[in-house]
Amino acid sequence: MKNFSINVCFFHLNQSLTETLERVSPQADLIWENLIKLSEKLPFTELKDLKSKLACYELDRESNVFQHKKESLNLINLWLTKEEEPIALTAINQHGLSISGKLQPFLLKDTYAFDLALYPENPDRDIALEELDLFEPSSLFLDCSGNTLGETIGLYGETAVGDAECEDAADKLVTSFLKNTKFTATLVDKGQGKLLEIPLFEYEIKQNNQPNKLYNILVWINNQAINPDFDSAYEDLFGALWARHKIEYAYKQGRESYKEARKLYSDLEAKIKEFKQNMPLTELQKLLEAMPELSMQYQRQLRNLLGHHTTIQVNHRNYQKYLQQFWKTGDIATWQEFDKITCKRYLQQIRTYISYIQPGKDLISEFINTLRGLVAIEQAKSDGELQKILQNNEKGDKERDQELEITIQAVGTGIGVGIGFAGILASSYPLIEKPWALPSFQHPLPPHPFIIAIGISCLFGGGLGGFAWFFTKRHLKNKLLKTSSDRTSLPSPENQSTSIDV
Repeated sequence: MKNFSINVCFFHLNQSLTETLERVSPQADLIWENLIKLSEKLPFTELKDLKSKLACYELDRESNVFQHKKESLNLINLWLTKEEEPIALTAINQHGLSISGKLQPFLLKDTYAFDLALYPENPDRDIALEELDLFEPSSLFLDCSGNTLGETIGLYGETAVGDAECEDAADKLVTSFLKNTKFTATLVDKGQGKLLEIPLFEYEIKQNNQPNKLYNILVWINNQAINPDFDSAYEDLFGALWARHKIEYAYKQGRESYKEARKLYSDLEAKIKEFKQNMPLTELQKLLEAMPELSMQYQRQLRNLLGHHTTIQVNHRNYQKYLQQFWKTGDIATWQEFDKITCKRYLQQIRTYISYIQPGKDLISEFINTLRGLVAIEQAKSDGELQKILQNNEKGDKERDQELEITIQAVGTGIGVGIGFAGILASSYPLIEKPWALPSFQHPLPPHPFIIAIGISCLFGGGLGGFAWFFTKRHLKNKLLKTSSDRTSLPSPENQSTSIDV
């Protein structure tokens, strides 16, 4: 097969919704790291120091590491080379086969992209199927991350076969290309299509018998000995591949968002089942505290679905615009089917996901409002009971203070009366100067008059003080009760003035 070439077209987001317009995603470097890693298998010197040739990088003198330029995110043109020209790859020798190439790196809005072309240095060199391994096919399926939109590998060759044999030639070419990889391929459309008048075949890549939408292969079998005008159609063809990968990526992400939203909805249902109206306040608060995080995660997935729907809409229009520039009647049906059927089905499916998820947002809001209302009610009840206890404690303290005050006043009154009376008796009994004599059997005298005076004073003073304390305390209590009753009683209707509305 002469004029053989391999084109590796890789598309990778350099920003996502979580980044500001002045920052790139932490995963943005992967696309260029892939090419640097490829230089270990295909030792092109230009790939080893690739970042020094890209306009989106600048060398940090302190760390001696290439970092993203902020202004590179606002480039006016699509080229990421400083000269706005392809990077020519110096030929390398692979076991007797001299391989050349060129690299075209681009910035397409929020996407880093490149087209890596590999071909024999001598275009007339006839490449046998057994020599495809010299191009390191397994290394051309580049690593992917969450930002990777996808990769298309294009195989082109000229061979003298009839139209009926082109499909068989394409099958053999793809089988040999994938021989030492972990992939297999299946022809998407058995009907032979053409692009730019050249038979083209599209293959779906499978891994472990499962479709891998990140990769696909296009095979041009030029059996007409014509020179297709790839240059005039290149920009639109590359744009169509980019738009298609972005549509597939957005649809895949939409399905993931729907699955995550369904899981969150299941968590919501579980919490609703836990809910009982007579739950204790602590359990209600615990349930309420768990809801904001669930709500934000759910709304995030709904937002993502809406964003993916918009992405598919915009890129579907872009795909149609690019396709119209080089599409002709009779070209491969799969591309037209993707435009007319697949994109519309994707949009309808995302809208269905949104219609299923949207009511859950309202249910979460209602559930949160219900929990907040019940927590407020239970909190008010709890606060009321606490206030009542505090009031009762305050009332008890006040009554004890009043009781103590009454007791102090009564005791003071009693002591004053008793001391006064005892003083009167003591002063009216001036016998303290009488001579002292101890009583004996011969002279049984009564106690000394002073002792008698002291005893009578204490007896009468204590008795009168006790009576004074008792009646004073009783009087003060009655007075306090009457004052409290007067404060709490309402005036009678007879004593109220009558108001007249005019």
